[in-house]
Amino acid sequence: MERTEFLEALKNSIAEKSAALNAKEIPQMLESYRLMYTCVHNLYDLMVKRSLITPDPYKADKKLVSIQVPDNTPFAENERALIIGSRFSDYETTLDFICTYLNLSIENLNLQQIKKLSELNDCIQWTNMNTNNANPNTRGLSIIINELRQNLPIISLSLLKDSLSKSGKSLSDIDEILKELTVFKREEYKFKIRQEIIHSPHFPLSSVSTPSEEIAEIKKLFPSVMKKTPLYNELLNEITEEDFSAEKQNLQQAVLERLKVKNEQPRKEKEETNTKAIILETVRIISTLSPTYALIAEKLAANTKILEDKKNTPFQKLKVFLRHLFNIKDKPVVYRFIIEDKQKGTKIPRDIEIMNFIDNVVRKSHFLAALGTPSSPESKKIAASAEETILQFINKQLSDNKEMLVLFTAADDFFKTAAPPANRTKIKGLKIDLVSVNNALVKANKRRAEYTAIVEEINQMKKLGIKDE
Repeated sequence: MERTEFLEALKNSIAEKSAALNAKEIPQMLESYRLMYTCVHNLYDLMVKRSLITPDPYKADKKLVSIQVPDNTPFAENERALIIGSRFSDYETTLDFICTYLNLSIENLNLQQIKKLSELNDCIQWTNMNTNNANPNTRGLSIIINELRQNLPIISLSLLKDSLSKSGKSLSDIDEILKELTVFKREEYKFKIRQEIIHSPHFPLSSVSTPSEEIAEIKKLFPSVMKKTPLYNELLNEITEEDFSAEKQNLQQAVLERLKVKNEQPRKEKEETNTKAIILETVRIISTLSPTYALIAEKLAANTKILEDKKNTPFQKLKVFLRHLFNIKDKPVVYRFIIEDKQKGTKIPRDIEIMNFIDNVVRKSHFLAALGTPSSPESKKIAASAEETILQFINKQLSDNKEMLVLFTAADDFFKTAAPPANRTKIKGLKIDLVSVNNALVKANKRRAEYTAIVEEINQMKKLGIKDE
């Protein structure tokens, strides 16, 4: 393949692969990070409550602007509670930064960031959690988790097992996607050098006839064209191999093959449709909202604290003291949300007792988590129910969660405008969470519609006396 032809083929492949990664792999990776963050947050709380780790006193003050990998050097066993407490807290903070602030997209990710994310994954090896692990953080955390299991209430033990299992699954999923992103970014890097340097008017293409000459000319132009982009000699060598090697045709074809978008095989229709499996899959999709709700509850609580701390004047403190002194209940904190109906073009004010609202979100998160755990009483009850009963349950859940999405949207708008200008950067936005909730509801709605259509078709065929062979 000639240089110009190869460049054009690369251009098309890069564009297609980039779009595919942005559409599928990147959102999947973000969801895995969000699930891992929720699990890590739950584990941190459990270990702090059992006094197995020393909480980081500076946790609230740490504001990240980039991916920070916690220290993973060996430590003395008598310092385990302090060291793991600090490092696990840093780990949780970094996951929060990735989920909330990092702009995860093909355009914004580079090889250095992907390497950092891989290093973060290696920091705690969730898929190899044992007390003999050579990784200091994994070994120390494993010892603490073994202690945590002792005399733990059944509900907390279930949460612990679920968090460990889902952290391992999330880690594996993220690792796979990071490998694919690394391959893509390497080829994209090489493509940019070809396009912006080798095929630029300033490159003496006609006089370059050896690999060493090509590399020398690339390095001359690299600083001015690629600016602050690091220079990777390994990738320059790959370019020359693809341009001059006797195997260049095979190498070029291999590059295009690595960039090829894999088309998913269409599912084969089953001879007999299991309608109950379809309706239960809808329940499972709804249950995936659990970690998102847990994260939203945490953000709402943090935002409420920011607003209420601002009101904590000496006079307010005195009023609180007197209420406690005379055993008078605290006045509930009520915020006025503006509920917007875009279809009707209306905006309706609604008073929300914020702490009750947050408690309801937490309860909803716990219920959805149980719904997604096959061994839980809630899940078993649903699985044993008739399909019509399950469908009624789904209809109510979709309606309730759609209402929650409306309230979450109003809450996001409220906190962004109600916070004083000096504190607005501290407010945790819900934009990504709103997208996650909406996506889950859209998926569940689609699956419900598929179920309804199949059931209607089966019933119609029965009326006509036709058997589904």
